Amino acid sequence: MKKAVFLSELKNALMIEEETINETTGVHLTSLTTLSVIAFIDEFFNKQVDAAALKRIESIADLIVLIGAEDID
Repeated sequence: MKKAVFLSELKNALMIEEETINETTGVHLTSLTTLSVIAFIDEFFNKQVDAAALKRIESIADLIVLIGAEDID
């Protein structure tokens, strides 16, 4: 997936209101956004992650590492 598309789709999943986001953008997950991100990762990357793994995420860069940087170009 292209990084620009990834960031756009992730922005929707995280319900971020900022105009632009990047790898250094902080991630603060609520119960709703956690479920949304789990669904996002499953839909676009066909990978399953659990809520415990997402609790350790502090930035979009951390999320990219969790998903696998090789899947985002």
